[in-house]
Amino acid sequence: MLTIPMTPVAMAVTLVSLAVACGEAQADTLAPVTGDVPASVSAQIETIQSKPAYAHTSWGMRVADLATGAVLIDQAGDRSLTPGSIMKVYSSATVLDLYGPDYRFRTPVYRTGAMSGGVLDGDLVLVASGDFSFGLREQPDGTLGFNNFPEIDHNYADTGFAGGALVKGSDPLTALDDLAKAVHASGIAEVRGDVIIDTRLFDTYRDPTDGIISPIWLNENVVDIVTTAASAGQPATIDWRPKTAAIKVAAEVMTVAENPKPIRIETPAPGEVRVTGEIAAGSPPTLNIWHVPDPAAFARTAFIEALRRAGVKVEANPLGRNPADKLPDAAALSAGTKVAEHVSPPLSEYVKVVLKVSYNRGAHLLLCLAAVQAGSRDCEAGIGKELELLDRLGVSRQSTYVFDGAGSDDHAKTAPADQTTVLVRIVREPWGRSIRRGMAILGVDGTQAANGGGTPAAGHIQIKDGTRVTMAPGDYQGVIIAKTQVGYIEAKSGRDLAFAIFLNTAPFASIEDFIAADHDIAAIAAAIQQAY
Repeated sequence: MLTIPMTPVAMAVTLVSLAVACGEAQADTLAPVTGDVPASVSAQIETIQSKPAYAHTSWGMRVADLATGAVLIDQAGDRSLTPGSIMKVYSSATVLDLYGPDYRFRTPVYRTGAMSGGVLDGDLVLVASGDFSFGLREQPDGTLGFNNFPEIDHNYADTGFAGGALVKGSDPLTALDDLAKAVHASGIAEVRGDVIIDTRLFDTYRDPTDGIISPIWLNENVVDIVTTAASAGQPATIDWRPKTAAIKVAAEVMTVAENPKPIRIETPAPGEVRVTGEIAAGSPPTLNIWHVPDPAAFARTAFIEALRRAGVKVEANPLGRNPADKLPDAAALSAGTKVAEHVSPPLSEYVKVVLKVSYNRGAHLLLCLAAVQAGSRDCEAGIGKELELLDRLGVSRQSTYVFDGAGSDDHAKTAPADQTTVLVRIVREPWGRSIRRGMAILGVDGTQAANGGGTPAAGHIQIKDGTRVTMAPGDYQGVIIAKTQVGYIEAKSGRDLAFAIFLNTAPFASIEDFIAADHDIAAIAAAIQQAY
Protein backbone atom coordinates (compact mmCIF):
# COMPACT_ATOMS: atom_id res chain seq x y z
CA MET A 1 0.00 0.00 0.00
CA LEU A 2 1.27 3.46 -0.86
CA THR A 3 2.26 5.53 2.16
CA ILE A 4 1.99 9.32 2.04
CA PRO A 5 3.78 11.38 4.73
CA MET A 6 1.35 13.01 7.13
CA THR A 7 1.20 16.82 7.18
CA PRO A 8 -0.31 18.93 10.00
CA VAL A 9 -3.67 19.18 8.19
CA ALA A 10 -3.71 15.47 7.46
CA MET A 11 -2.83 14.63 11.05
CA ALA A 12 -5.65 16.76 12.37
CA VAL A 13 -8.15 15.12 10.06
CA THR A 14 -6.87 11.76 11.21
CA LEU A 15 -7.77 12.43 14.79
CA VAL A 16 -11.19 13.78 13.97
CA SER A 17 -11.91 10.63 12.01
CA LEU A 18 -10.03 8.30 14.40
CA ALA A 19 -8.69 6.34 11.42
CA VAL A 20 -5.93 7.36 9.06
CA ALA A 21 -4.49 5.73 6.02
CA CYS A 22 -4.14 6.20 2.33
CA GLY A 23 -5.60 4.30 -0.54
CA GLU A 24 -7.66 4.64 -3.65
CA ALA A 25 -11.37 4.89 -4.33
CA GLN A 26 -13.22 5.43 -7.56
CA ALA A 27 -16.15 7.76 -8.06
CA ASP A 28 -19.26 6.56 -9.81
CA THR A 29 -22.48 7.98 -11.16
CA LEU A 30 -25.14 8.83 -8.62
CA ALA A 31 -27.64 6.00 -8.32
CA PRO A 32 -31.33 6.82 -7.79
CA VAL A 33 -32.92 6.48 -4.37
CA THR A 34 -35.65 3.85 -4.39
CA GLY A 35 -38.39 2.79 -2.02
CA ASP A 36 -41.45 4.56 -0.71
CA VAL A 37 -39.32 7.35 0.73
CA PRO A 38 -40.96 10.16 2.75
CA ALA A 39 -40.79 13.51 0.99
CA SER A 40 -38.80 15.11 3.82
CA VAL A 41 -36.13 12.39 3.56
CA SER A 42 -35.96 12.63 -0.23
CA ALA A 43 -35.53 16.39 0.05
CA GLN A 44 -32.73 16.06 2.59
CA ILE A 45 -30.91 13.47 0.50
CA GLU A 46 -31.25 15.64 -2.60
CA THR A 47 -30.06 18.77 -0.78
CA ILE A 48 -26.97 17.08 0.58
CA GLN A 49 -25.98 14.96 -2.39
CA SER A 50 -26.33 17.90 -4.79
CA LYS A 51 -23.62 19.89 -3.00
CA PRO A 52 -20.68 20.75 -5.30
CA ALA A 53 -18.30 18.84 -3.01
CA TYR A 54 -20.12 15.62 -3.86
CA ALA A 55 -20.36 16.08 -7.64
CA HIS A 56 -18.03 13.15 -8.30
CA THR A 57 -18.82 11.08 -5.24
CA SER A 58 -20.11 7.53 -4.94
CA TRP A 59 -23.03 7.13 -2.55
CA GLY A 60 -24.56 3.95 -1.20
CA MET A 61 -27.47 3.67 1.20
CA ARG A 62 -29.79 1.09 2.71
CA VAL A 63 -32.41 1.43 5.45
CA ALA A 64 -34.27 -1.62 6.70
CA ASP A 65 -37.01 -2.31 9.22
CA LEU A 66 -35.44 -4.06 12.18
CA ALA A 67 -38.48 -6.19 12.94
CA THR A 68 -39.20 -7.46 9.43
CA GLY A 69 -36.00 -6.82 7.48
CA ALA A 70 -38.02 -5.01 4.81
CA VAL A 71 -35.96 -2.54 2.78
CA LEU A 72 -37.36 0.98 3.17
CA ILE A 73 -34.73 3.08 1.39
CA ASP A 74 -32.10 1.98 -1.09
CA GLN A 75 -29.46 3.78 -3.13
CA ALA A 76 -26.93 1.46 -4.74
CA GLY A 77 -27.19 -0.65 -1.61
CA ASP A 78 -25.60 -3.68 -3.24
CA ARG A 79 -22.48 -1.78 -4.37
CA SER A 80 -19.17 -2.75 -2.73
CA LEU A 81 -17.54 0.40 -1.38
CA THR A 82 -14.63 1.34 0.86
CA PRO A 83 -15.98 1.12 4.42
CA GLY A 84 -13.35 2.31 6.90
CA SER A 85 -13.98 1.60 10.57
CA ILE A 86 -17.51 0.27 10.18
CA MET A 87 -15.72 -3.05 9.58
CA LYS A 88 -15.33 -3.08 13.36
CA VAL A 89 -18.98 -4.10 13.51
CA TYR A 90 -18.04 -7.38 11.85
CA SER A 91 -14.99 -8.09 14.03
CA SER A 92 -16.92 -7.16 17.18
CA ALA A 93 -19.75 -9.46 16.22
CA THR A 94 -17.26 -12.26 15.58
CA VAL A 95 -15.61 -12.13 18.99
CA LEU A 96 -18.97 -11.80 20.77
CA ASP A 97 -20.30 -14.81 18.88
CA LEU A 98 -17.24 -16.89 19.81
CA TYR A 99 -16.80 -15.85 23.44
CA GLY A 100 -20.14 -14.38 24.54
CA PRO A 101 -20.69 -10.87 25.95
CA ASP A 102 -20.09 -12.00 29.55
CA TYR A 103 -16.64 -13.45 28.92
CA ARG A 104 -13.95 -12.00 31.19
CA PHE A 105 -10.22 -11.86 30.61
CA ARG A 106 -8.36 -13.69 33.36
CA THR A 107 -4.68 -12.82 33.76
CA PRO A 108 -3.11 -15.17 36.32
CA VAL A 109 0.30 -15.31 37.98
CA TYR A 110 1.82 -18.73 38.72
CA ARG A 111 4.86 -19.79 40.68
CA THR A 112 7.31 -22.47 39.67
CA GLY A 113 9.74 -24.18 42.03
CA ALA A 114 9.59 -24.81 45.76
CA MET A 115 8.45 -22.48 48.54
CA SER A 116 10.13 -22.31 51.94
CA GLY A 117 9.59 -19.67 54.61
CA GLY A 118 8.20 -17.12 52.17
CA VAL A 119 11.06 -17.65 49.71
CA LEU A 120 10.26 -18.89 46.23
CA ASP A 121 13.15 -20.86 44.78
CA GLY A 122 11.74 -20.51 41.29
CA ASP A 123 10.04 -18.12 38.90
CA LEU A 124 6.87 -16.06 38.77
CA VAL A 125 4.98 -16.36 35.47
CA LEU A 126 2.34 -13.81 34.44
CA VAL A 127 0.19 -15.34 31.70
CA ALA A 128 -1.09 -12.69 29.29
CA SER A 129 -4.75 -13.01 28.38
CA GLY A 130 -5.22 -10.40 25.62
CA ASP A 131 -6.85 -7.93 28.03
CA PHE A 132 -6.19 -4.60 26.28
CA SER A 133 -7.33 -2.54 29.26
CA PHE A 134 -5.59 -4.62 31.94
CA GLY A 135 -6.86 -2.27 34.64
CA LEU A 136 -6.32 0.99 32.76
CA ARG A 137 -9.93 1.74 31.81
CA GLU A 138 -11.68 -0.05 34.69
CA GLN A 139 -14.20 2.12 36.51
CA PRO A 140 -15.64 1.61 40.02
CA ASP A 141 -18.99 0.53 38.55
CA GLY A 142 -17.42 -2.32 36.58
CA THR A 143 -17.47 -0.57 33.19
CA LEU A 144 -14.57 0.56 31.00
CA GLY A 145 -13.94 4.28 30.54
CA PHE A 146 -13.56 6.10 27.25
CA ASN A 147 -13.36 9.69 25.99
CA ASN A 148 -16.02 11.59 24.08
CA PHE A 149 -15.25 13.80 21.09
CA PRO A 150 -13.75 16.44 20.97
CA GLU A 151 -11.54 14.71 23.55
CA ILE A 152 -9.65 12.08 21.60
CA ASP A 153 -8.67 8.72 23.05
CA HIS A 154 -4.99 8.65 23.98
CA ASN A 155 -4.30 5.93 21.41
CA TYR A 156 -4.76 8.54 18.68
CA ALA A 157 -2.44 11.10 20.24
CA ASP A 158 0.45 10.13 17.95
CA THR A 159 -0.82 12.43 15.19
CA GLY A 160 -0.15 15.76 16.84
CA PHE A 161 -3.82 16.77 16.93
CA ALA A 162 -4.79 19.02 19.85
CA GLY A 163 -7.43 17.48 22.08
CA GLY A 164 -5.95 14.08 22.88
CA ALA A 165 -6.85 13.02 26.41
CA LEU A 166 -6.03 10.39 28.98
CA VAL A 167 -8.85 8.17 30.15
CA LYS A 168 -10.28 10.03 33.15
CA GLY A 169 -9.44 8.60 36.57
CA SER A 170 -7.16 5.97 35.09
CA ASP A 171 -3.90 4.49 36.35
CA PRO A 172 -1.93 2.28 33.94
CA LEU A 173 -0.27 0.34 36.79
CA THR A 174 -3.49 -0.62 38.61
CA ALA A 175 -3.60 -4.27 37.51
CA LEU A 176 0.10 -4.91 38.09
CA ASP A 177 -0.04 -3.32 41.54
CA ASP A 178 -3.06 -5.43 42.47
CA LEU A 179 -1.38 -8.61 41.22
CA ALA A 180 1.81 -7.79 43.12
CA LYS A 181 -0.13 -7.26 46.35
CA ALA A 182 -1.89 -10.60 45.82
CA VAL A 183 1.45 -12.33 45.24
CA HIS A 184 2.70 -10.95 48.55
CA ALA A 185 -0.55 -11.94 50.28
CA SER A 186 -0.08 -15.52 49.02
CA GLY A 187 2.98 -15.80 51.25
CA ILE A 188 5.74 -14.97 48.78
CA ALA A 189 8.19 -12.47 50.27
CA GLU A 190 11.17 -13.20 48.03
CA VAL A 191 11.63 -14.51 44.48
CA ARG A 192 15.04 -16.02 43.83
CA GLY A 193 14.25 -16.98 40.26
CA ASP A 194 13.02 -14.81 37.42
CA VAL A 195 9.83 -12.99 36.47
CA ILE A 196 8.46 -13.98 33.06
CA ILE A 197 5.58 -12.75 30.89
CA ASP A 198 3.94 -15.65 29.05
CA THR A 199 2.69 -14.37 25.67
CA ARG A 200 1.97 -17.76 24.10
CA LEU A 201 -1.74 -16.98 23.68
CA PHE A 202 -1.04 -15.82 20.12
CA ASP A 203 1.89 -14.62 18.05
CA THR A 204 2.49 -10.89 18.32
CA TYR A 205 0.95 -9.29 15.24
CA ARG A 206 2.34 -6.20 13.57
CA ASP A 207 -0.26 -4.35 11.57
CA PRO A 208 1.35 -2.16 8.88
CA THR A 209 -0.96 0.76 9.72
CA ASP A 210 -1.81 0.48 13.40
CA GLY A 211 1.23 -1.15 15.00
CA ILE A 212 1.86 -3.99 17.44
CA ILE A 213 -0.92 -6.25 18.73
CA SER A 214 0.37 -8.33 21.64
CA PRO A 215 -1.22 -10.69 24.19
CA ILE A 216 0.14 -8.44 26.98
CA TRP A 217 -0.99 -4.82 27.32
CA LEU A 218 0.27 -2.19 29.74
CA ASN A 219 -1.25 1.27 29.26
CA GLU A 220 -2.38 -0.22 25.95
CA ASN A 221 1.34 -0.48 25.09
CA VAL A 222 1.93 3.23 24.71
CA VAL A 223 3.67 5.80 26.88
CA ASP A 224 1.60 8.96 27.32
CA ILE A 225 3.76 12.09 27.13
CA VAL A 226 2.19 15.37 28.29
CA THR A 227 3.85 18.68 27.39
CA THR A 228 2.83 21.77 29.39
CA ALA A 229 3.73 25.27 28.22
CA ALA A 230 5.74 27.71 30.35
CA SER A 231 6.39 31.37 29.58
CA ALA A 232 7.62 32.20 26.08
CA GLY A 233 11.34 31.52 25.82
CA GLN A 234 11.31 28.97 28.66
CA PRO A 235 11.54 25.15 28.46
CA ALA A 236 8.22 23.38 28.58
CA THR A 237 7.42 20.85 31.30
CA ILE A 238 7.29 17.18 30.28
CA ASP A 239 5.53 14.44 32.19
CA TRP A 240 4.75 10.87 31.15
CA ARG A 241 3.16 7.63 32.25
CA PRO A 242 3.67 4.91 33.10
CA LYS A 243 7.01 5.65 34.70
CA THR A 244 9.24 2.58 34.72
CA ALA A 245 12.95 1.89 34.51
CA ALA A 246 12.27 0.46 31.04
CA ILE A 247 12.48 3.91 29.44
CA LYS A 248 14.30 7.18 29.94
CA VAL A 249 12.63 10.33 28.62
CA ALA A 250 14.70 13.34 27.57
CA ALA A 251 12.95 16.56 26.57
CA GLU A 252 14.02 19.51 24.46
CA VAL A 253 10.72 21.36 24.04
CA MET A 254 10.66 25.16 24.20
CA THR A 255 7.72 27.47 24.83
CA VAL A 256 7.27 30.07 22.07
CA ALA A 257 4.92 33.01 21.60
CA GLU A 258 3.30 31.66 18.42
CA ASN A 259 3.70 29.34 15.43
CA PRO A 260 5.24 26.42 17.33
CA LYS A 261 7.08 23.63 15.56
CA PRO A 262 5.38 20.23 15.96
CA ILE A 263 6.34 18.08 18.92
CA ARG A 264 8.24 14.98 17.80
CA ILE A 265 8.90 11.72 19.62
CA GLU A 266 12.07 9.85 18.64
CA THR A 267 13.94 6.77 19.89
CA PRO A 268 17.66 7.43 19.57
CA ALA A 269 18.53 4.15 21.31
CA PRO A 270 16.63 1.22 22.89
CA GLY A 271 14.87 2.39 26.03
CA GLU A 272 15.45 6.07 25.26
CA VAL A 273 12.69 8.49 24.25
CA ARG A 274 13.53 11.98 23.02
CA VAL A 275 10.85 14.70 22.89
CA THR A 276 11.58 17.76 20.76
CA GLY A 277 9.67 20.68 19.29
CA GLU A 278 7.80 23.71 20.56
CA ILE A 279 4.55 24.59 22.31
CA ALA A 280 2.76 27.94 22.29
CA ALA A 281 2.57 29.92 25.52
CA GLY A 282 -0.91 29.84 27.00
CA SER A 283 -1.97 26.74 25.08
CA PRO A 284 -3.43 23.73 26.88
CA PRO A 285 -1.18 20.73 27.61
CA THR A 286 -0.42 18.58 24.57
CA LEU A 287 -0.61 14.79 24.68
CA ASN A 288 1.62 12.66 22.47
CA ILE A 289 2.30 8.94 22.67
CA TRP A 290 5.25 6.65 22.11
CA HIS A 291 4.50 3.08 20.99
CA VAL A 292 6.23 0.44 23.08
CA PRO A 293 8.36 -1.74 20.75
CA ASP A 294 8.58 -4.77 23.08
CA PRO A 295 5.39 -5.07 25.16
CA ALA A 296 6.49 -8.21 27.04
CA ALA A 297 9.79 -6.71 28.21
CA PHE A 298 8.02 -3.45 29.11
CA ALA A 299 5.40 -5.26 31.19
CA ARG A 300 8.04 -7.44 32.88
CA THR A 301 9.99 -4.41 34.08
CA ALA A 302 6.84 -2.77 35.42
CA PHE A 303 5.72 -5.98 37.16
CA ILE A 304 9.05 -6.45 38.93
CA GLU A 305 8.83 -2.84 40.11
CA ALA A 306 5.26 -3.44 41.31
CA LEU A 307 6.36 -6.55 43.22
CA ARG A 308 9.08 -4.58 44.97
CA ARG A 309 6.60 -1.83 45.89
CA ALA A 310 4.37 -4.53 47.38
CA GLY A 311 7.19 -5.80 49.60
CA VAL A 312 8.31 -8.75 47.49
CA LYS A 313 12.08 -9.01 47.07
CA VAL A 314 12.99 -9.91 43.49
CA GLU A 315 16.58 -10.78 42.67
CA ALA A 316 16.12 -10.67 38.89
CA ASN A 317 17.27 -7.66 36.90
CA PRO A 318 14.12 -5.79 35.82
CA LEU A 319 15.74 -4.54 32.62
CA GLY A 320 16.42 -6.39 29.40
CA ARG A 321 14.47 -8.94 27.42
CA ASN A 322 11.60 -11.06 28.66
CA PRO A 323 13.16 -14.53 29.29
CA ALA A 324 10.47 -16.48 27.45
CA ASP A 325 12.93 -19.35 26.90
CA LYS A 326 12.57 -20.16 30.64
CA LEU A 327 8.82 -20.75 30.40
CA PRO A 328 7.67 -24.20 31.52
CA ASP A 329 5.13 -26.22 29.57
CA ALA A 330 1.73 -24.58 29.84
CA ALA A 331 0.39 -27.73 31.52
CA ALA A 332 2.76 -27.13 34.44
CA LEU A 333 0.94 -23.91 35.29
CA SER A 334 -1.85 -25.43 37.34
CA ALA A 335 -4.45 -24.13 39.76
CA GLY A 336 -2.32 -25.33 42.66
CA THR A 337 0.51 -22.97 41.71
CA LYS A 338 -1.62 -19.90 40.94
CA VAL A 339 -0.80 -17.09 43.35
CA ALA A 340 -2.75 -14.17 41.86
CA GLU A 341 -5.24 -13.33 39.14
CA HIS A 342 -6.69 -10.19 37.57
CA VAL A 343 -10.27 -10.54 36.29
CA SER A 344 -11.58 -7.99 33.81
CA PRO A 345 -15.01 -6.49 33.21
CA PRO A 346 -17.11 -8.37 30.62
CA LEU A 347 -16.19 -8.55 26.95
CA SER A 348 -19.20 -6.40 26.06
CA GLU A 349 -17.39 -3.47 27.71
CA TYR A 350 -14.36 -4.01 25.46
CA VAL A 351 -16.56 -4.04 22.38
CA LYS A 352 -18.08 -0.78 23.62
CA VAL A 353 -14.66 0.87 23.78
CA VAL A 354 -13.72 -0.43 20.33
CA LEU A 355 -16.93 0.94 18.81
CA LYS A 356 -17.37 4.16 20.81
CA VAL A 357 -13.84 5.51 20.17
CA SER A 358 -13.12 3.47 17.03
CA TYR A 359 -10.10 1.81 18.66
CA ASN A 360 -8.08 0.30 15.83
CA ARG A 361 -5.61 -1.82 17.77
CA GLY A 362 -8.40 -3.06 20.00
CA ALA A 363 -10.30 -4.18 16.91
CA HIS A 364 -7.26 -5.99 15.54
CA LEU A 365 -7.02 -7.77 18.89
CA LEU A 366 -10.58 -9.07 18.46
CA LEU A 367 -9.51 -11.05 15.40
CA CYS A 368 -6.46 -12.36 17.27
CA LEU A 369 -8.85 -13.66 19.92
CA ALA A 370 -11.02 -15.17 17.19
CA ALA A 371 -7.93 -16.95 15.86
CA VAL A 372 -7.32 -18.44 19.31
CA GLN A 373 -10.84 -19.90 19.25
CA ALA A 374 -9.97 -21.39 15.87
CA GLY A 375 -7.01 -23.16 17.48
CA SER A 376 -4.44 -20.88 15.86
CA ARG A 377 -1.80 -18.48 17.18
CA ASP A 378 -1.82 -16.61 13.86
CA CYS A 379 -4.02 -13.52 14.18
CA GLU A 380 -4.89 -13.59 10.48
CA ALA A 381 -6.72 -16.87 11.09
CA GLY A 382 -9.34 -14.73 12.83
CA ILE A 383 -10.42 -13.44 9.42
CA GLY A 384 -11.62 -16.95 8.60
CA LYS A 385 -13.81 -17.00 11.70
CA GLU A 386 -15.23 -13.60 10.77
CA LEU A 387 -16.08 -14.81 7.28
CA GLU A 388 -17.77 -17.89 8.73
CA LEU A 389 -20.03 -15.66 10.82
CA LEU A 390 -20.79 -13.39 7.85
CA ASP A 391 -21.67 -16.48 5.80
CA ARG A 392 -24.08 -17.55 8.52
CA LEU A 393 -25.65 -14.09 8.61
CA GLY A 394 -26.21 -14.07 4.86
CA VAL A 395 -23.43 -11.74 3.70
CA SER A 396 -21.98 -12.53 0.28
CA ARG A 397 -18.24 -12.95 -0.18
CA GLN A 398 -18.77 -11.37 -3.59
CA SER A 399 -19.48 -8.00 -1.99
CA THR A 400 -17.59 -8.03 1.33
CA TYR A 401 -13.82 -8.47 1.56
CA VAL A 402 -12.11 -8.59 4.95
CA PHE A 403 -8.41 -7.73 5.36
CA ASP A 404 -8.19 -6.89 9.08
CA GLY A 405 -10.26 -6.30 12.19
CA ALA A 406 -10.29 -2.50 12.10
CA GLY A 407 -11.07 -1.51 8.52
CA SER A 408 -7.62 0.08 8.24
CA ASP A 409 -6.80 -1.60 4.93
CA ASP A 410 -8.38 0.20 1.98
CA HIS A 411 -8.55 -3.03 0.01
CA ALA A 412 -11.46 -3.95 2.32
CA LYS A 413 -14.91 -3.54 0.82
CA THR A 414 -18.45 -4.08 1.91
CA ALA A 415 -21.90 -2.95 0.81
CA PRO A 416 -24.63 -1.01 2.61
CA ALA A 417 -26.87 -4.03 2.07
CA ASP A 418 -24.35 -6.28 3.83
CA GLN A 419 -24.12 -3.97 6.82
CA THR A 420 -27.88 -3.70 7.24
CA THR A 421 -28.28 -7.45 6.78
CA VAL A 422 -25.88 -8.02 9.65
CA LEU A 423 -27.44 -5.34 11.84
CA VAL A 424 -30.93 -6.76 11.33
CA ARG A 425 -29.96 -10.38 11.92
CA ILE A 426 -27.70 -9.98 14.93
CA VAL A 427 -30.51 -8.55 17.06
CA ARG A 428 -31.77 -12.14 17.19
CA GLU A 429 -28.44 -13.34 18.58
CA PRO A 430 -27.93 -13.47 22.37
CA TRP A 431 -24.98 -11.10 22.00
CA GLY A 432 -26.51 -8.72 19.44
CA ARG A 433 -27.59 -6.16 22.03
CA SER A 434 -23.94 -5.59 22.93
CA ILE A 435 -23.24 -4.28 19.43
CA ARG A 436 -26.12 -1.80 19.55
CA ARG A 437 -25.28 -0.63 23.07
CA GLY A 438 -21.64 -0.31 22.13
CA MET A 439 -22.15 2.19 19.31
CA ALA A 440 -21.67 5.92 19.71
CA ILE A 441 -24.93 7.81 20.28
CA LEU A 442 -25.67 10.86 18.16
CA GLY A 443 -25.14 14.03 20.18
CA VAL A 444 -24.31 12.07 23.33
CA ASP A 445 -21.03 10.17 23.42
CA GLY A 446 -18.06 8.60 21.68
CA THR A 447 -17.12 9.81 18.22
CA GLN A 448 -20.62 11.27 17.77
CA ALA A 449 -20.78 13.37 20.94
CA ALA A 450 -20.40 16.64 19.02
CA ASN A 451 -22.59 15.64 16.08
CA GLY A 452 -26.31 16.40 16.04
CA GLY A 453 -26.43 17.73 19.57
CA GLY A 454 -29.62 19.63 20.39
CA THR A 455 -31.52 18.22 17.41
CA PRO A 456 -34.66 16.08 17.80
CA ALA A 457 -32.71 13.03 16.62
CA ALA A 458 -30.00 13.35 19.30
CA GLY A 459 -29.99 10.35 21.60
CA HIS A 460 -32.05 8.26 19.17
CA ILE A 461 -29.43 7.13 16.65
CA GLN A 462 -26.65 4.67 17.48
CA ILE A 463 -23.76 4.96 15.04
CA LYS A 464 -20.53 3.25 14.12
CA ASP A 465 -18.76 5.65 11.80
CA GLY A 466 -15.86 5.01 9.48
CA THR A 467 -13.39 7.30 7.80
CA ARG A 468 -10.50 6.91 5.37
CA VAL A 469 -8.66 10.02 4.28
CA THR A 470 -5.48 10.99 2.52
CA MET A 471 -3.63 14.17 1.67
CA ALA A 472 -1.77 14.82 -1.56
CA PRO A 473 1.87 15.80 -1.03
CA GLY A 474 2.26 19.41 -0.01
CA ASP A 475 -1.26 19.71 1.43
CA TYR A 476 -2.51 20.70 -2.03
CA GLN A 477 -5.51 18.40 -2.03
CA GLY A 478 -7.32 16.26 0.47
CA VAL A 479 -9.50 13.29 -0.42
CA ILE A 480 -12.10 11.60 1.71
CA ILE A 481 -11.70 8.06 0.48
CA ALA A 482 -14.60 6.91 2.64
CA LYS A 483 -16.98 8.49 5.14
CA THR A 484 -19.53 6.03 6.39
CA GLN A 485 -22.11 5.58 9.12
CA VAL A 486 -24.03 2.46 10.05
CA GLY A 487 -26.19 1.61 13.01
CA TYR A 488 -29.64 1.75 14.49
CA ILE A 489 -32.36 4.39 14.47
CA GLU A 490 -35.11 4.63 17.05
CA ALA A 491 -37.58 6.44 14.83
CA LYS A 492 -39.90 9.17 16.05
CA SER A 493 -42.82 6.74 15.86
CA GLY A 494 -40.97 4.19 17.99
CA ARG A 495 -40.14 2.01 14.99
CA ASP A 496 -36.65 0.45 14.99
CA LEU A 497 -34.53 0.71 11.84
CA ALA A 498 -31.09 -0.40 10.70
CA PHE A 499 -29.23 1.94 8.37
CA ALA A 500 -26.03 2.21 6.37
CA ILE A 501 -24.90 5.35 4.51
CA PHE A 502 -21.65 5.32 2.52
CA LEU A 503 -19.83 8.21 0.85
CA ASN A 504 -16.71 7.46 -1.21
CA THR A 505 -14.30 9.83 -2.94
CA ALA A 506 -14.93 13.46 -2.01
CA PRO A 507 -12.46 16.35 -1.93
CA PHE A 508 -11.86 18.53 1.09
CA ALA A 509 -9.80 21.67 1.49
CA SER A 510 -10.02 22.12 5.26
CA ILE A 511 -10.87 20.31 8.44
CA GLU A 512 -14.21 22.10 8.40
CA ASP A 513 -14.98 20.59 4.98
CA PHE A 514 -14.16 17.17 6.33
CA ILE A 515 -16.30 17.54 9.44
CA ALA A 516 -19.15 18.78 7.22
CA ALA A 517 -19.21 15.42 5.45
CA ASP A 518 -19.75 13.61 8.74
CA HIS A 519 -22.49 16.07 9.66
CA ASP A 520 -24.15 15.65 6.25
CA ILE A 521 -24.42 11.89 6.64
CA ALA A 522 -25.78 12.28 10.15
CA ALA A 523 -28.31 14.82 8.83
CA ILE A 524 -29.67 12.19 6.44
CA ALA A 525 -29.95 9.72 9.30
CA ALA A 526 -31.65 12.38 11.43
CA ALA A 527 -34.19 13.07 8.67
CA ILE A 528 -34.96 9.36 8.55
CA GLN A 529 -35.37 9.29 12.32
CA GLN A 530 -37.92 12.09 12.22
CA ALA A 531 -39.86 10.81 9.19
CA TYR A 532 -40.56 7.24 10.27
